[in-house]
Amino acid sequence: MELSVPIMIYAYWAFAFLVGIIFFKKDILAFNREFDTRRITLLIASIIVVAINACVYSQSTTDGGRALDWLTVLVFSIGNGIAETFMFYAVFRLGEILANKMSSDTWQLIPKQSSFIVGFLFFMVYSGLVHGLFWINILPQHVVQTSLYKPFFMPVQMLIASSWALSFFWYRDIRSVIFLHALVDLTMVCNVKFSLFN
Repeated sequence: MELSVPIMIYAYWAFAFLVGIIFFKKDILAFNREFDTRRITLLIASIIVVAINACVYSQSTTDGGRALDWLTVLVFSIGNGIAETFMFYAVFRLGEILANKMSSDTWQLIPKQSSFIVGFLFFMVYSGLVHGLFWINILPQHVVQTSLYKPFFMPVQMLIASSWALSFFWYRDIRSVIFLHALVDLTMVCNVKFSLFN
């Protein structure tokens, strides 16, 4: 029996929520209250990048004439914003943990202080896999290959990933990334226009 697209999305979210709650409950419930100049600058830069993404994405996609489902907009933006941030954080932390082990005095396989780079690589690999193998296959056709904005899509995605990885690394800030991810998902669902309830 083939699963419907909504069921596949809900199953992915359920798995992500379990990963978040089981492994990162402390980080999810805690909130770093330090708002130094670096963090404020990072948040402002992140919001600017998300706004640029909205422009690039809206000019690089088509809704294929589908109607906008406002309930899907609300549920998907919040649900995927939370769930996928949990997964991004999980793979980033996994990379950090592995890097710390590999750079320990016992192993000495990579230089010390490599945890951000390895965490970021894990984040990027996971992001590429989940979007390339999952989302692109279950969402309706929406990419406009001839768009003049399409070449800017990947560089903007790299900027988004970099800012979120820095939020994880410097501040263990999951909440701000959830908010930013929800904005990115809001842009996506408003442009692609699909339904979770059909």
